[in-house]
Amino acid sequence: MLKHLVKKVLKFMKRKICVFCGSSNGLKPVYLKTASRIGKIIGKNEFDLVFGGGGTGLMETVALGANSEGSKIYGVIPDFLTKYEIPMSNINLTITSSMRERKAKMYKLASIFIVLPGGLGTLDECVEVLTLIQLKQIKNKPVVIFNLDGYWNFFFSLIKKMIKEGFLKRKHLNNFIEFKKLNNLETFLKSF
Repeated sequence: MLKHLVKKVLKFMKRKICVFCGSSNGLKPVYLKTASRIGKIIGKNEFDLVFGGGGTGLMETVALGANSEGSKIYGVIPDFLTKYEIPMSNINLTITSSMRERKAKMYKLASIFIVLPGGLGTLDECVEVLTLIQLKQIKNKPVVIFNLDGYWNFFFSLIKKMIKEGFLKRKHLNNFIEFKKLNNLETFLKSF
């Protein structure tokens, strides 16, 4: 009886992956293609998706891919941003009063974070999550930085510079995982 109840609870509390990525397509077709494939990998591995809620760019592409493989889609967008980015339709949408509230909601929902190419918003979300992990405010939630075509190389160089100059401890390199290949990401998700 207890086993049956535990199974029901675990099924109800499906794991969620929060993806940070651009609200635009980027210049290389590989960005959209990979975003779609990552969305599908998320769904095939029985995760739900948490994302910024926008109906454009890599955000929408990841969500469509995940949805096509059975994921529930949770979008979180601040009210003011709906004037600039049309929220994706037919998803579980939460509209917040601020960016700060948006990010806090996304962080709380997620079991894993995946960072794809994007702009300043993506960089902000990635750095904030890594900072909160460093400060032990987020625990036991892996961060995967998907370094597609070397997109994040400069970020990794900056992290190494911070360590070299004594502003970041080497142990914080353990707060994220870099993947360059989809099969490595999929193997990781299967083990989670």
